[in-house]
Amino acid sequence: MVKNLITAVQFLTIFTLKREYQEEERSLPRSIVFFPVVGFLIGFLLVNADKVMMLIALPQGVANILLVALSVLVTRALHVDGLADTLDGLMGGRDRESRLAIMRDSRLGTAGAVGIFFVLFLKYVTLNNLFESEKVAALLTAPLLARWSQTIMVYNARYGRDEGMGKAFVGHLRASGLAAASAVAMGLSAFVVYRLDARSVVLIVTLLAGVLLLTFLARSYLHRKLGGVTGDSIGAVSELNEVLVLLLCVVFSNGNQP
Repeated sequence: MVKNLITAVQFLTIFTLKREYQEEERSLPRSIVFFPVVGFLIGFLLVNADKVMMLIALPQGVANILLVALSVLVTRALHVDGLADTLDGLMGGRDRESRLAIMRDSRLGTAGAVGIFFVLFLKYVTLNNLFESEKVAALLTAPLLARWSQTIMVYNARYGRDEGMGKAFVGHLRASGLAAASAVAMGLSAFVVYRLDARSVVLIVTLLAGVLLLTFLARSYLHRKLGGVTGDSIGAVSELNEVLVLLLCVVFSNGNQP
């Protein structure tokens, strides 16, 4: 169990805890269950970074820019890159083969650049519109639920390519693994949000339902356009879910203001 958690941390972040685990591809499928835990740890890092910036009296706008930058850095821009590649492929390709070929191209296209800009900009704007307790909840739940969506994306799915990074994950998660990952994601997000605001049961349900809906819609769309999901598209959906969670937190926050 610990080995699988370490494998998940090393795959999803810049941190290397056990170098000998990096080359063990057989450990990757078993690590999927721990993706929501890694998302929570990323959120925990962001919350503490925010507290440090508050202690040194950084302006909120500057602090939020640095938080967005840190979220990209700590994940090696893995999912942001996947977002760009996916948008380039979907927008630029006329059929499945051409879309996948464009996604394999390492060059950044217009659609990818615009997508990255809007996703990062929306993260910054939403953080700027949250009060501190709400911001803590958002920073913890956004990466947590986004990584939960990755487990949903790979469960019982088709892989859109013959080879690639995502092949180690797609279709390899059992129902018991998805259930465990879902229980962790739901339990942690409910605990975090409820502890920070006792009125937030509606927010918890809304966040979970929103992430589920977006993930299933995206998965269905990708199966039609690409013949399945890929590592890039899993990262893209993860980024979109992070933005969705942050936006829903802002909507809920504004709705609770007197």
